[in-house]
Amino acid sequence: MGAWGTGLYSDDFALDVKSEFLGAINSGKPYREAFEELKKTYVDNAYNDDPDIPVFWFVCADILWKKGRLDEDIKQTALEYLESETDIARWAEESPSLGRKRKVVLEKLKLKLQSPQPEAKPIRVKKLYKCPWNIGDVYAFQILDEYAEEKGFHGTYVIFQVAAMWEIPDSGVYPIVRFMLTKSHEIPTLNDFSVCRLIPAFDNVYATQLIGINYVNTKKFIFLGNCEVKSKDDDYGIHLDNKMDMIKKVSMCNFKFMIPQLIKDYIWEYGNR
Repeated sequence: MGAWGTGLYSDDFALDVKSEFLGAINSGKPYREAFEELKKTYVDNAYNDDPDIPVFWFVCADILWKKGRLDEDIKQTALEYLESETDIARWAEESPSLGRKRKVVLEKLKLKLQSPQPEAKPIRVKKLYKCPWNIGDVYAFQILDEYAEEKGFHGTYVIFQVAAMWEIPDSGVYPIVRFMLTKSHEIPTLNDFSVCRLIPAFDNVYATQLIGINYVNTKKFIFLGNCEVKSKDDDYGIHLDNKMDMIKKVSMCNFKFMIPQLIKDYIWEYGNR
């Protein structure tokens, strides 16, 4: 089992089902339609003795109960698997102690499903973020914080270029960028971008997926123009059109914590000059 505990959501399969189910519901898909699609994937196309099938019903019933949308047929199927205790037996094979702990978890779930569910509330469709920038766009913003002042970078400018876009499931489309520092207090131009040195995100990888940008006031960014995407020959051979390559080699950075990390990476690579 890909599990790290006896809790209902303490294993990879349960979390996958939960993520996909909530993602479909939050995107606006009717809950019953979302359930039937998941059932086709995880139950209808599985072997009858697949040990994950009971977990599928437990997770879906739990989610629907919390949302006040648990249909009777789904409830009864989940209860049948709970009554059979086949899932408990699977845990008991690992150890009697784990079997007992799992039984406590499932007994609580059984009592929940047999109790009146909450009143159904309208499901708010989650609005996914979609970055409005274009590939090749170059932006700049001034660094103004205490850490930058301590390291001698206060008032200088960060320049970054949008190198690609990457979709995060159930979250949105975010930019993959490459950063530079000007070390100047003058407002940069597109020409400055061409001569600045790229800042490595980690281990000579220069591409960074910029998350959290949807919570930033980007009006303070200065648009410098659009040009051919800049990269380095020794950038670990990243090809931004190769999704698997991007997953393995592109770093991730929340904009909120980005400035100190950029300065540290710049100093590590080039020194404080």
